[in-house]
Amino acid sequence: MPTIQSLTDDDYQRAFRYARALGADRDLACDLVQTAVVKGLSAARRDLREPVAYLLTSIRHAFYSELKRVQNAAVSKIEDLEGVVATDLQPLEDMMIARDTLERAWGQLSPPEREVLHLWAVEGYTVDEISVHTDTPRGTLLARLHRLRKRLAASAAALNSGTAS
Repeated sequence: MPTIQSLTDDDYQRAFRYARALGADRDLACDLVQTAVVKGLSAARRDLREPVAYLLTSIRHAFYSELKRVQNAAVSKIEDLEGVVATDLQPLEDMMIARDTLERAWGQLSPPEREVLHLWAVEGYTVDEISVHTDTPRGTLLARLHRLRKRLAASAAALNSGTAS
C-alpha cells in the first residue's frame, strides 16, 4: 500500500498550488502543506490508498479551519502560480495584461469559488471528482461553476468595453 512517504516532488508542488488556489498566501500555503504532511506521517493508518488525495484533503481541512479561526479569508496573489498563464506563447506585454486580469478576477472570488475553479480548470478534475473531494453535491457544483463562468464572462466583457473599475 502507498504511504505518505511515496509522494514525489510533483505531488508536493501540486499540493502547494492547491493551497495557493484556496486563497492561502505563500507562507500559509507552505504551512498548510507542512501540516498535512506531518499529519500524514503521524497518522495511525500508515497505508493510504491515495496519498495525494489524503494530502489535498488534509490541506483543505487545515485551510478552512484556519479560515474559521481568523474569520477573514486571505486573498491570494497569483504571482506564485506560474504555469496558469502560458508565458512562452505570449509577448511580455500581453502576458502582463493577462496576469493583471487574472489577478483581479482571482481576488474577487471567494475561497470556495477559487477551490472549484482551481480543481476544475487547473487540475483538470471532473465535476464528479470535485464533488467527492469537497463533499459537495454535484448539482451544487454545476450551479456554482455556471454562475462563476457567467460572472467571469460579464467581468471580462465589462473590462473589454472599458466600464470596469
